[in-house]
Amino acid sequence: MAYTIVLLSRYMIPLFLYLFLGCGLYALAVRSVQRQRAAANLQCVFLFLMQFCAYLTIIIRTRRMEYLLFYAFLQILTLALPLMAYFLYPGLSRILLNHMCMLLSAGLILLTRMDLSKAVRQLAIAAASFVLLLFVPWLMKGCAAWRASRREGSIWAQERVGWLYGAVGIAALGTVLVLGQVTHGSKLSWSLFGLTFQPSEFVKLTYVLFIASLLSKSTSFRRVAAAGLGAAAHVLILALSRDLGSALIYFAVYVLMITVASRRLWYLLGGVAAGAGASVLALRLFSHVQVRVQAWRDPWSVIDSQGYQITQSLFAISRGGLFGLGIGKGTPGDIPYVETDFIFAALVEELGLLFGIGILLVCAVLFLLLMQLAGSLADGYYRNIAAGFGMLYAFQTFLTVGGGIKLIPLTGVTLPLVSYGGSSVTATILMIGIVEGVQVMRYDEEIRLEKQRRKKEKRGEA
Repeated sequence: MAYTIVLLSRYMIPLFLYLFLGCGLYALAVRSVQRQRAAANLQCVFLFLMQFCAYLTIIIRTRRMEYLLFYAFLQILTLALPLMAYFLYPGLSRILLNHMCMLLSAGLILLTRMDLSKAVRQLAIAAASFVLLLFVPWLMKGCAAWRASRREGSIWAQERVGWLYGAVGIAALGTVLVLGQVTHGSKLSWSLFGLTFQPSEFVKLTYVLFIASLLSKSTSFRRVAAAGLGAAAHVLILALSRDLGSALIYFAVYVLMITVASRRLWYLLGGVAAGAGASVLALRLFSHVQVRVQAWRDPWSVIDSQGYQITQSLFAISRGGLFGLGIGKGTPGDIPYVETDFIFAALVEELGLLFGIGILLVCAVLFLLLMQLAGSLADGYYRNIAAGFGMLYAFQTFLTVGGGIKLIPLTGVTLPLVSYGGSSVTATILMIGIVEGVQVMRYDEEIRLEKQRRKKEKRGEA
């Protein structure tokens, strides 16, 4: 019986993932709030069933009941807390929260199988971050009300707020450059009270808010250039810290945001040309970039050294097949830093190529949800925030997965919500929280306008 359950789980897990995904695509296509809520409810059912199959398999294989306790807390994080958030803020997007929880669940399933202690730490950090998320919409509404009461809506006031975001980000990155700890040749983090942080993950949030603020009222050349100066300061500090993966993300987000905000394609073409030039310069200046490019071009010639990681990643993906070897049957330990840089390869090896493609489609739907929200907003500032976060998320996902499958050279960045890493998970959950805050404010504004319309109709009838 146990063998049958384990065998069936290989097919049931991807099935429930694709049923979940189908509900997400349906919610994207329909405009009815009632139908979207029904789709969100069904997603919760399929998410629960996927988790149940995965952890039942883990418990049967290991015969360790502590995994049952972990599973119970995972249910609280991915099912109970989102429901609490919905009751607190009826206007938030449950579909968006469900996709976030699906990605968290996929990563935690792999981490549980590889190292329970790391999975517990990741779960605790994600839960604490979700509690912070519950306060973000309330805080954003309070800030919006304060700005309205102070009449701080002018172009100059918005620009001052933007430069404040930029200054905070530059100061945080500068602190790492001077005092940061060196990890794999790059200054990435610093410690406080025994906890290690990677500030570049959190500065991504202030960075998007900085660009969104400067471009909210106008996309004139002066404003684009001013945003470019702030972006250049961020990128330069990251380059000096040798955190080139993050530097590439920051540069790409700036180019994409000014292109979308201004609707001028030549900004994108210019950014691609500048990025190509910077890549050639980095290849000449940084030895570890040369190593990664060599491993990307011909990993088999350096399989015992620079190409070891990528070749092991490709071996893992090829072993998985369509439905995977099964949870616990893979060898993720063969890949160095598998839980951070190569989590996608481990996921495909044990859960299958179909599951891996499904996770990428979940990422794509999450991106489309963010861009759909951006397209529906009239306020330039909030529109830029939603679009900026969407492009940030999509580009980082592309870098991580593309590096793991040898589409592009490795960049050393994490797969948001799936990879192990407290700073990355916290920053991404807070990013979703900010977007949900925008969604809640939009919902409240629609309710307010609807009430005003009904009052006018009643007066007209009277």
